Amino acid sequence: MEYASGLIKLKPNSESKVDEWKKTIESRLDEAALTLQDEDVHIESWFTIEISGEKYLLWYLRAKSIQRVFEISMKLNHPIDKFHYEMMESITTKNGNFIAKPLLDIPRK
Repeated sequence: MEYASGLIKLKPNSESKVDEWKKTIESRLDEAALTLQDEDVHIESWFTIEISGEKYLLWYLRAKSIQRVFEISMKLNHPIDKFHYEMMESITTKNGNFIAKPLLDIPRK
């Protein structure tokens, strides 16, 4: 099992779009779950975080293959994928994606 995490720096005043993104995903969970199934993702989690007055989204994935997740997700097989990527583009600052270096992930046995 592989894992990945990162920060997405948000454009100023994008909170309403983040809320729209969250509500849309929540209202279409069945479709989002199909996407995770296609990508062989076991866990996908999102968090908001503020650092020195700047707002970010923090994401975490656990999947069979992180490379496969990104390859499949970019094919936009489900309308929710297109919505997600368009929304992320609209709320992310230029050069605002920061991928964390994996250090430790402890799965329950």
